[in-house]
Amino acid sequence: MSEVIVLHAPLDGSFDAERAAFLLARLPYARRLELERRDAAARAASLRALELLMAGVERLRGAIPDMSLLRYPQDAKPSIEGGPRFSVSHSAAYVAVAISDACELGIDVEDVPSGTDEQPLARWTAIEATLKAAGSGLRRAQDVHVAPDLSRALLDGREFLLQRAELAPHCVAHVATEGRARLLVQP
Repeated sequence: MSEVIVLHAPLDGSFDAERAAFLLARLPYARRLELERRDAAARAASLRALELLMAGVERLRGAIPDMSLLRYPQDAKPSIEGGPRFSVSHSAAYVAVAISDACELGIDVEDVPSGTDEQPLARWTAIEATLKAAGSGLRRAQDVHVAPDLSRALLDGREFLLQRAELAPHCVAHVATEGRARLLVQP
């Protein structure tokens, strides 16, 4: 059985300018330019996700990868040259990263407003996690067939196993994996 590390953190505005500059300077040039054009909140969320990704790779492999090995192809899943596989998601309040050396995966997290039925959001996170694991875009959402109990999904004849990731109150998250995996959820 594969292991998937899931790291998460609140997006609480505590990302400082010095840390942002440090991370931006190490990114591939095109990605750095893209992030510099985003508004401050979106840039901070992406950089916090990058920080979690680096920490996850270090936990998985024992060393932080060279950030210049990150690839952000147009209309395709981001990757690290030489692995591991990863997926990133953030809502307004949380950021999460799933990382594995052994399986394709996707993660999605959404905020659940107080007093809201979370079942539609849980279903959506299962669909979006599946799309990310498959390397497909949101336009394919209607093609994902999710089991009523949200335990598995099918897309283009591929089966993805779904697991709910308990990250924090007032958010719902799912991880989709191609094959069985054990989630190791860590703050």
